[in-house]
Amino acid sequence: MTSVTNALKINKHLMMWLFTVGIAVSLTMAPPAYCRKVRKEHVVKTGDSIAKIADFYGVSQRDLRELNKWPKGKPLQIGQTLLIPNVLRVSGKTYQVKEGDSLASIGQKFDRTPAEIAHANKLGVDDPLSVGRVLVIPDKGATGNTYRSNEVEQPGAILFLRVRTGERERLQLYSSKGKINKSSVMDLSRLAKDHKTGKVKRLNARLIYLLQKIGDHFDRHTIEIISGYREQSTGNESQHAFGRAMDIRIPGASTKAVFQFCRQLPRAGCGYYPNDGFVHVDAREKKTFWINK
Repeated sequence: MTSVTNALKINKHLMMWLFTVGIAVSLTMAPPAYCRKVRKEHVVKTGDSIAKIADFYGVSQRDLRELNKWPKGKPLQIGQTLLIPNVLRVSGKTYQVKEGDSLASIGQKFDRTPAEIAHANKLGVDDPLSVGRVLVIPDKGATGNTYRSNEVEQPGAILFLRVRTGERERLQLYSSKGKINKSSVMDLSRLAKDHKTGKVKRLNARLIYLLQKIGDHFDRHTIEIISGYREQSTGNESQHAFGRAMDIRIPGASTKAVFQFCRQLPRAGCGYYPNDGFVHVDAREKKTFWINK
């Protein structure tokens, strides 16, 4: 009887020790709260729409719909909770509007012009600001100077050809250490400018990453640009308008092969246009694909 009692005591102490060690290990391994990126939520109020909510938080309508699996055109319900994407519509940082703020005062604080901030947030320069709104403060120069291509050990130069004009540039988008090359990104942005207006929009860092992955996979053959940046059209929000999309083809590779590879990439939208002979590639919150027959 004594031996049984002693065994129970030993087992009890052993279990307590294992429990304590387990707690310590889990605390050590768990990232601290400040390292976790908490996704914002929005409770729908009267008068809210996908467009209004997306503009308020500086995110794209498409990302907002896809994250919440909310079909285009379906009305929102008062009181429902929407998750807000962590990906900004335009590359940059966020700033929450405070009482007394104006585009001029915010621009002075971040060394941006009121016009730059207004354009990034789909505002007029003289539009009033609502307290609490999250403004995107756009990056200066090239986008995404912090986005690295860590999966590519030796990113290679890629020849880009603008089909409409015949202009071409061989560009090293990343350094040998995987850091984005600002000047090359701006060169590519100029090559991908709006063909109607000639306006240049710096391309999104995620799109640059996707193009590098595609170029490297296809042995750095020429990437032909069918369409790049396109200015926003009334009532129609497009990834092209945010510098996050490009329609491409690769000589020597079938359109289907380019599409199939694109589908494997994380957080990418891939459209297959077999009749037009190109693949649409864009950077977004959740990856998706479609076929336009």
